Amino acid sequence: GLPYGWEKKFDGKMNGFVYINHVTGETRTSPPTHRSSGTGPAPVQISAREQGACKSGWRYAFNFCYYISAFADIQSHSGAQAACKTQGGELFWPQFVYESFFLKKTLNKVKISTHFFWTNGEKHGGKWDWGIGHPAFSNPRWSPGQPDGSGACLAVYSRTGFLDDQPCETQYNYVCKTKA
Repeated sequence: GLPYGWEKKFDGKMNGFVYINHVTGETRTSPPTHRSSGTGPAPVQISAREQGACKSGWRYAFNFCYYISAFADIQSHSGAQAACKTQGGELFWPQFVYESFFLKKTLNKVKISTHFFWTNGEKHGGKWDWGIGHPAFSNPRWSPGQPDGSGACLAVYSRTGFLDDQPCETQYNYVCKTKA
């Protein structure tokens, strides 16, 4: 894995990968050579107020429960979908525009190891959707320059709360969601 703060991302303009450090802002075409020590920050405890009516390890907001994968728990899109199903939920899909921003604020204190987290969003037949039984894909809040055609799965950039299309096999942290 990459040291904390670094992310490997495909750059379609260069037709290759770049490495971005979201802590320092550095971008490079070769992977960083130093390794971080340990497995990252300790998990942030969830208070009883944050847990609300949700089971242990989940956070309550907007009449839903949210599970944020542990720092080192990164998965491909399909792996994240399976992990959420095992947890009794499904990958995050927005019912409300402000949910992504709630998660952005929460992730700033939780600390995930990647700078994106998977959503349930996928491209089917040239159109984006959140899956069967979810709201229509309308008024998306895209990161600047997105979608750029780099992938068929949707992730949220955790620093801004905006959407970005990503290759489905990329491994990111994930957020599961279920009704409270």
